[in-house]
Amino acid sequence: MASSQWHRWLCGLCVWGSLLIGMGAFGSCTSTNPAKDGGGSNEPVKTESIPDRKVADDKTPETPAEKPVNPDVKGVIDAHKAVGLLTPEQCGTCHKQHYEEWRGSMHSYAAKDPVFLAMLAKGIADTKGKLDQFCVQCHAPMASRLKLTPVSQNSKGVHEMKFDMTNPMVAHGVQCVTCHNMKSVEATLNAKFTLSASTYYGPTGSAAANKAHPMAKSSVLQSSLMCGTCHNVVNPKGALLENTFSEWYASDFNGDTPEKTKRCQDCHMPEYQGKITVDGPVRTLHRHYFVGVDQALIKNFPKKEEQANLVKKLLQSCAVLHVERRPDAEGKLSIFVSVKSINNGHNLPSGSTADRQVWVHLTIKDEQGALLYESGMMDKNGDLMDRVTGHSVTPKGDPHLLMFGQFLFDEAGNHVTFPWEAARTEDNLIAPGQTKWREYLLPKDKFLNKTVTVEAVLNYRTFPPFLIRKLIEEGYLKKDALEPIPVVEMARKKIQLTIR
Repeated sequence: MASSQWHRWLCGLCVWGSLLIGMGAFGSCTSTNPAKDGGGSNEPVKTESIPDRKVADDKTPETPAEKPVNPDVKGVIDAHKAVGLLTPEQCGTCHKQHYEEWRGSMHSYAAKDPVFLAMLAKGIADTKGKLDQFCVQCHAPMASRLKLTPVSQNSKGVHEMKFDMTNPMVAHGVQCVTCHNMKSVEATLNAKFTLSASTYYGPTGSAAANKAHPMAKSSVLQSSLMCGTCHNVVNPKGALLENTFSEWYASDFNGDTPEKTKRCQDCHMPEYQGKITVDGPVRTLHRHYFVGVDQALIKNFPKKEEQANLVKKLLQSCAVLHVERRPDAEGKLSIFVSVKSINNGHNLPSGSTADRQVWVHLTIKDEQGALLYESGMMDKNGDLMDRVTGHSVTPKGDPHLLMFGQFLFDEAGNHVTFPWEAARTEDNLIAPGQTKWREYLLPKDKFLNKTVTVEAVLNYRTFPPFLIRKLIEEGYLKKDALEPIPVVEMARKKIQLTIR
């Protein structure tokens, strides 16, 4: 985008920023989360409200400065004035390392993702606009709060959302000011947080930071509560779509001692030694890759290869796959396959679990490599045969499929595909430290007196092809919008057996 366009948006942002003050009480608050025993009781989680930082002669206004930050800024900001809402590019003039990491992250990708944009358009149209800000409040929080994404009807009477990708507050998804302007957490659910329009928050609120801009120390920024605001999601019908924070809250990672406790940030923003600004001292910092299990699926997105490697490394560290032969049962060959979740503070998979698929691909081959048995294979469209009509051309073609994920159902109990359609969900997920398994009972005569190789591969992918296909068929997604959805190998085990 030309610098003159960015300038116009920045001018507008300083005015828009004042709207944030009215978007929620800034007092202390509480939220509820499942008790750690996973039962039906609730335990209050107290959160903090952080006072806005006043600097210099205490005359700093509680709204952004009337004049925008100089658009050709070289890292020089008047610390005696509230700086308003800066774009990531502006933050990056000083915080270059953090900016470079963020722009290749899924937070940066959140509003650029063609699948998100297609689902958003379909959801707005399907619900006649009632979905409104539900998706955007987490995928582009600043845009939603600044009222930049209104819903209207077009000339054909179809409801649609204005999504101006030339506006940095829209296009940049979850950006610097989303987290670093977060003043308090109202609830760990559906973007229930408040923002300051005049103060940034960091882990220290140091004097050095305040030389550049108003900065206060934040315990919220360093806690899992902040992540929980958007990583617990309940749709307007009451269906629990995402439960990552509550899964962490009930896990051993939410321990009673420092030795046991791991926050979201400890895994997804690991520590390293570096400079927070280009001319700053070396100190302990946190990565801003926000590595998870998703990857960018569009061409020319920054740092795609680096992000893909980080995702693969993470996925290959979170499960143990085991294969063995068990004593014959009912005259059949028994092959036992188990998956244990390790190094996770939440379920496997987690997040948008209705889209994500983790499954075991099991093959048995003879000494010549001929295939004798297979489960976890894909149909001609690349879909798993999960026994749901409409998901696969042969939905019942793999009766032994071992798959982990979530199914969505409407009020009548019918399977549905999209999150706004769901009235309830059913999960088959692996909790932290839990092991789930399947015993494959196979006709023994097929393998008798043969030496066979049994191989199991644990795989992961972000979207099932049937979902993408439906968006394309209904005209919400272009055929060439996405690069191939990667299937990531999480683990592989192989054993040889002579069947007697």
